[in-house]
Amino acid sequence: MINKVFENQNFLKSLFSVSILLIFLDSYQVFNIPLSWIGNLMLTLTCLIIFKKENMKFDILFFIIIFVTLIPTISSLFTMIYNSVNLNYLGIRLFSYLGFIFVFFVIINIGYQEVILESLKIIFYLICLMSIYFFIAQIFNIPEPVRNRPGTGILGFDIQTTFWSSGSHRMLGTFREPVFLVSLLIPCFIVLHYKSENNLIFYLLSGTIFGLTKSELSLLIIVAIAIVDVFLKNFKLKHLIFFISYVVFFILPIQECDISPSNIECPNDELPSTNDEIDELNMFEDIDETSDVENDLDYQESNLTSLLNEDRERLDTVSFATNKIFENTGYGFLSINKVYTDYLDQEVSYKMYLTNRTLPKYLKVQYLSDSFGTGRYFLTYETINIQNNFLFNLFSIGMFYLILNTIVIIYFLQKKFSHGLKVLLILISIGMGSMEDLLPLFGLYLSLMFTMDLNES
Repeated sequence: MINKVFENQNFLKSLFSVSILLIFLDSYQVFNIPLSWIGNLMLTLTCLIIFKKENMKFDILFFIIIFVTLIPTISSLFTMIYNSVNLNYLGIRLFSYLGFIFVFFVIINIGYQEVILESLKIIFYLICLMSIYFFIAQIFNIPEPVRNRPGTGILGFDIQTTFWSSGSHRMLGTFREPVFLVSLLIPCFIVLHYKSENNLIFYLLSGTIFGLTKSELSLLIIVAIAIVDVFLKNFKLKHLIFFISYVVFFILPIQECDISPSNIECPNDELPSTNDEIDELNMFEDIDETSDVENDLDYQESNLTSLLNEDRERLDTVSFATNKIFENTGYGFLSINKVYTDYLDQEVSYKMYLTNRTLPKYLKVQYLSDSFGTGRYFLTYETINIQNNFLFNLFSIGMFYLILNTIVIIYFLQKKFSHGLKVLLILISIGMGSMEDLLPLFGLYLSLMFTMDLNES
């Protein structure tokens, strides 16, 4: 029965389409279960059924890779505190990692790549159109589905933030944050860019969506795509339109309160935005004027808004990586974020010592706020996520993870250089993203790029 059902490519396409769509609905949940989790589970189960249908078998290398990469995590089980939080965290991490490997293995060994590509393209268009509507809706207070998954509120609120008090309004689409949109959708774009024929609308939509995220991460990946395309002489007029539209919307200022003053969140009088207002509030009155804070801490902020919006998380991860890389033997999935938090806690203690060993009012605002996806520090101890896929897995698994990636890249580079560059590009787009888990969806992306290269070589 299963064989007959799965011979129907339309049914397969529907399964993959629904799975991918649910994964992209990152801002929503049902019964406290995120739809993205359901989507990744559904994708894995779809591949499991295909695995059984095709009577596929794992070779010994598959099990060796799993065992070696999980040694640090297995070791951490002997010292872990067994409670529901840790068990749930470990279970989700293990499922994601094993799902990634399983989905990757199945898809590179089946003949459904074209079906999956069609599903990817359909859902990509749908998400782009939904994202544009939500972008407009947030500016003009037009109804949109309730973003009921908590986790990106700021200043103590669980409701997801869709309003920027300063700077341009940013594209979130169906995701919790602009950076999550970039982390999940740009790898999809890369696969479709190199694997399928796409029209001008595809590139115009893509450039608009990614540009409106105003994400530095998107800028880095787009530059990498441009470099690879120029090198491979894969540069057509529609590709140029993509890059132009991206740059235009990336730099275009879109102040929602200027466009729609009637927006219920305008004007926002809660936070001061000028130096005069800050002086009136005496925000820095409890800092010893004799302390050399500016020189010691490089605090050049002139107002509270800049303090709140200071994007230093990326610098924190770079600092952590450079200081810990040579002592890394693998901390395990359970321990890496605690190690990262302890490292940042030392930095915070140092900064507080330099600020006269007091808690200045501006630090109270920053440190007492809830995490905005990649939020930085807390006065009460909470584990801070490293928010980088490559670093999370490098420090969880150990140097073997870096060796494994290097072997893969070298293999394809020597096999056919152009294919190696494409594989490297998809690895970069996944590795630079803020989604720490190696999701089953990433296994799908990577397998499609691998399959293309193997078939054409």
